[in-house]
Amino acid sequence: MREFDTNGLRLCEYQAKLFEASVDRFDCSTSVFLRRFFYSKLLDKLDLNNSAIISLDINEGLDEIEEQFGKSDYGQIKRSKDSLFWLGYLYRYICYTRNVKTQFIMKTFKYDKLFELYEVYHTQDIEWCISNLLDLYDLTEDYFDNNYRFKYYLMEDYIKYNSKN
Repeated sequence: MREFDTNGLRLCEYQAKLFEASVDRFDCSTSVFLRRFFYSKLLDKLDLNNSAIISLDINEGLDEIEEQFGKSDYGQIKRSKDSLFWLGYLYRYICYTRNVKTQFIMKTFKYDKLFELYEVYHTQDIEWCISNLLDLYDLTEDYFDNNYRFKYYLMEDYIKYNSKN
């Protein structure tokens, strides 16, 4: 686990403000924005976890996403700015401290489920949130370790193979 430092704080705040600003900037629904973000070039830069290599200007980040995907007014449901700020911060914090890619985290902890948990979780310590999310999904902290996951899948294949013989 990586120590949360000023670089991590900058990245978390940037992503949180980016998510929050998407409500006013884009006509599309929150889900459309998040899917676009999920596949954006900006996310690839953020996953390098180095605030020095990206512009931390929110408007430039939103421009980059819009330039890559174009304008859209698809969808109507927009989440609150507060919940989006929290979601953006949470995702980047997990990615930064656990040294994992955002796509991995967003596939594990789906944003629709996190929006349901927002009212309870947003006032809690972020490490408490992560611990409780892991419990909710019946996972352990080892889940973030690439080597552990690899060994798990190998063991799963080994058990399947031996159960057939």
